[in-house]
Amino acid sequence: MKIFKSFLTCFVCFILSECKTQNENDSIRRPEIQTTPRVVKQEITSEQHTYIPPIIRGDKNFDGNCDLFSSASLKISEDQTKLYLELYFNAKEPDRDSTEASGTETFVIFDTKDTGKKIKKIITGTMDSGQFIYGDDKGLHLIFEPYKVYAEWDMINGIPGGGGKALKLKQKGLANFTKDFTKNGLVKKWVFEGDLNSNFDDSSQPRVTIETNTISILVQEN
Repeated sequence: MKIFKSFLTCFVCFILSECKTQNENDSIRRPEIQTTPRVVKQEITSEQHTYIPPIIRGDKNFDGNCDLFSSASLKISEDQTKLYLELYFNAKEPDRDSTEASGTETFVIFDTKDTGKKIKKIITGTMDSGQFIYGDDKGLHLIFEPYKVYAEWDMINGIPGGGGKALKLKQKGLANFTKDFTKNGLVKKWVFEGDLNSNFDDSSQPRVTIETNTISILVQEN
């Protein structure tokens, strides 16, 4: 009887050991099921952004003469949850006391509001920039869009007006635009404004307004 009990005990232990080994082998052979993160295309509709840079030198008076440079660029935040638009604008008097307004404003144009959702890629253009050499007038209101330049005192509803001086400015703007403004698809329209002969307040200081094209990005949802 003792021999039979010993045999039975050994047999049971052997069966349990085999089952454990089989389960371990099954576990090794069965790969873990991995889910592929979902990536979706997100479109950010056209937006307008205005920036008035601070005066950094000079007497706040451009004496009707001003060189302009502006750039717009897109950047993804370090945690990949936000998309920023950085708008830089510089207006500088080329002579006299070199009055200058310059700076950068950052706008949040998209936010996943969820750390589980990451911005992986910007599909459309990420940067546009341009410069315009401006001179000899007290007012500043120029609108740039692809292959067109409008001076407010020169164009009303697309109909030329004003004198030869305004027309020359428009022609110069066209030449400068096609040469000096990048067209990567980020900015649809640039508007430069300001009163160049005043002691500036928020309504008269040189400023830039941009209108973006539709921006497309890829967002990964974990």
